[in-house]
This record gives sequence, C-alpha cells and structure tokens, in this order.
Amino acid sequence: MTVVVYSTNSNVYKGADFDIETFPLHAQQWQKLAQSHPEHQFIIVTQMPGMFLLDLMQNDIAHTADGITYIVCEESDAESFAQRIISCKPDIAVAATFWVTPYDWLGIQDGMIAAILARHGIKTICHPASVSLTCFDKFRTHQELKKMGMTVADAVYVHHELYWCERSKRELKTNVYKNYVLHQIQNMNYPVVIKDTVGLSSYGMEVAVSYKQAVHYLNLGRTNSDRLVEEYIDGIPFGTEIYGTNGMYEVMPPFMFSVNRYGITSPKQSVKIGPVLSERYCVHALQNMLKELACKMGFSGVAQVDLIFKDGTWYIIEINPRLSGMTETYAAALGRSVPSLLLDIACGHPIAKAPPGSLNHVLNYVCNIKLPLLSKEQMNSLHAEHSVLYLHQMHNLAAKQEREKGYCEAVIGGVQSMQHLSTLIDSFASRYPDMVEPEFVHTAKDMMAQCGA
Repeated sequence: MTVVVYSTNSNVYKGADFDIETFPLHAQQWQKLAQSHPEHQFIIVTQMPGMFLLDLMQNDIAHTADGITYIVCEESDAESFAQRIISCKPDIAVAATFWVTPYDWLGIQDGMIAAILARHGIKTICHPASVSLTCFDKFRTHQELKKMGMTVADAVYVHHELYWCERSKRELKTNVYKNYVLHQIQNMNYPVVIKDTVGLSSYGMEVAVSYKQAVHYLNLGRTNSDRLVEEYIDGIPFGTEIYGTNGMYEVMPPFMFSVNRYGITSPKQSVKIGPVLSERYCVHALQNMLKELACKMGFSGVAQVDLIFKDGTWYIIEINPRLSGMTETYAAALGRSVPSLLLDIACGHPIAKAPPGSLNHVLNYVCNIKLPLLSKEQMNSLHAEHSVLYLHQMHNLAAKQEREKGYCEAVIGGVQSMQHLSTLIDSFASRYPDMVEPEFVHTAKDMMAQCGA
C-alpha cells in the first residue's frame, strides 16, 4: 500500500539559523523501514524543519533515502496541504505531528487536514482537531479530565482581560471577577504552579509558595495572558506514551523524570529513566486509566502524557497529542525506530508485544539525558558508542544568550536490568567528563533507586 506520513508547521523556519544533527539519521531509519517492507511505498509530505522526518543542516536536506519520496510543502492552509497528499493517492495517511514555540498547536492543523482526507475516502491516523484543541489549552484539558473523572490537581483559571477589566471600563468601582478569582486562589493549598494556558511544556512556568507571591506574579506587567493557577502535587513526576487508534491502545510503562530546583521538570535539563515496572507505582492501574482516557478522548496515533505519582494515586498533569522526545526514547528502549512505530500504528500491529516464549522485558532500560552542545567530533565519537542509542542536537546559531543556543539529547542503555544501566552511566560519565556533569550522575542514581526492580 501507499503510506503518506505528513506534518505541518505554522512558523517561519529560519533554516540558516539552525544546525540540526540526529544519529541515526532519519533517512537511514526510513530507508531501513522501506527495505523491510518492499510491499509498501512511503511518501513523506512535510514542512521545514520536518522533525522526525528530515535530516537538515542549515536548511538543506542533507540526506535522502532510497525507496522514500520526499515532498516539502510551502502551502500554509489545510485544504491546499491536503490536496498535495491526495495527489499522492495514498491508501493511508499518518500524522507525525511535532512541536514549535510559542504555541504547541500543530496537532490542530494536522487534524484539520486529516478530516479533509477522510472526506475524500482516505484512511487517516491523526488525532481529531477537536482533541488537539482540548489538549492545547491547559484549562480545557483540566475541565475535560475532571468531567471524565480523572485525577487532577485543583486549579483556578485566570482570564487576563477580565482580571484587569477596570483599566478599560472606567465606570467600574469593583472588579467582581478579580475578587472572586483571588478568593479562590487564597483558599488553595500552597505551593502552586502558575502557567500559561497555551504555552509549550513548562516554559515560563512559575512556582508560588504563598498567596502573596501568587498575587504578585499575576500582577506583574509581564504576565499578559491567561493563566492557570494549579496546586503543586509534591510527588514523583513521570511520563508515558499511548499508541493506537479506534479503541485499540497500548500504554507504555512510564519513565521517571527528574526535576529542577523549583520542583518542575525542565525540558532542557531533565533526566528520564525507565521503564518503571515496579508495582509500588501501580503501573497496571495507570495503564488501565490511560486506556480509558484514550478511548474517551478518541486518540489516533501517538499521545504523550505527563503525570505525578503521590501516595498511591496518579495525577494527570498534561497531554501532548503528538510525537515527542519520549517517542524517540521509547523507540530506543524497544530496539525500534520511530518510523517503524508509526507503520505499526497505521497497520494496527502491536507495538510492545513480547515474542512467543520470550522471558525478557519487551522494553530495555534506557536513560535520556541532556548534554551541552557538542562538536562534530564529539557527536561522531558518541555515535560510535554501542550504548548510545540516539543523539539529537539543535544548535540555534542566532541565539545571543548561552541558555538559548541549544543542547544535545542522548539516549543511552538498551540493557536488561537497572543495575546494568547504572554501570553504563558510570562508564559513560568517566570516559566523557567534559560532556557529563557530576550532578547528572547523582540525579540518575537517585532516580534508579526510586524506580525499584
């Protein structure tokens, strides 16, 4: 069959400003898939930078793969983009939605395209646009989860324009809305997390340890959009992914996440270790809960879920209906590639089913870490390491501040025990002291002790 894998981008992509490297190359992964499945024709329809699909270097497609057709589109509207896909005469279209800043909303666009394709009789694997919209707005997500009976932190929504409506309505003597919101916030349990309702991940998130501090933050001039004030759950952060469509879902065993000094998982600094299989974390209960969530939401494809575990209870923090760094991490733990995961979802094949008679874990143990920006020589050196399963580096050449220039993400491991993974981390840190900070090793070891057997 003809399989189209597609993704869109709402942003202007300034390719000359970015140097992006991935090992193994995406082209190698797609070519290997094409060679393993000569019965299928694969067509990639995307927009720059085509995350998970293209290998780019300063806006040039640096590599192509035999057996794969690449179409890089300029069309910005859903109808025109869908027509490019329709012209390929696919039997099935699979969304490989990625993320951009400042708004993580590309799933909405991809869902609109999927609806157009479906009207033309083309089978699609893509979350409905309405589902992506619900997950894009954190307040909508919170409301939907509560309605479904899922466990979430208590939260108060702050509508920015109403919070400051007295500024433009001079006849107002009292801002009743602000008084109500502040009364609700005053009665919350502290600390609280204050976040943009439509921001990307935890970027711009603040922690307030008191009512006074929360009000101070809401009154700052730089707080210029709607906010969600959410009670901080003092538990252990995790993440997982859900794969599947039409009621047939697989929930991967979770990975444990590290937190920064504010108690928040930072996308640019976090350590992820897993899979976590210990029943002290009620993993089966989590998987059943998220299967119910997937069915009620109507997921179709890949969805990443952020979680907190505390006192035997799982709290859902955020849902990202798209590919993520977790997708690459799970692919590495499975000994697979992201393209092979997407094909299995499209064909309705199980992702993590153990071979008959196998006594091994389906997922190997891996660790996802962030490294400083690396040179070409360093990247090549790490790529040659057997224990380094995946590398991805995005260098923003136009950034002026050091923290904005980027980082390298690495997945290491692929072993059958947490003890073996611990040994690999020690060896990795000792041989590459210029790349691995000692604090990382301490964090990883503490996390492995918490993970359990």
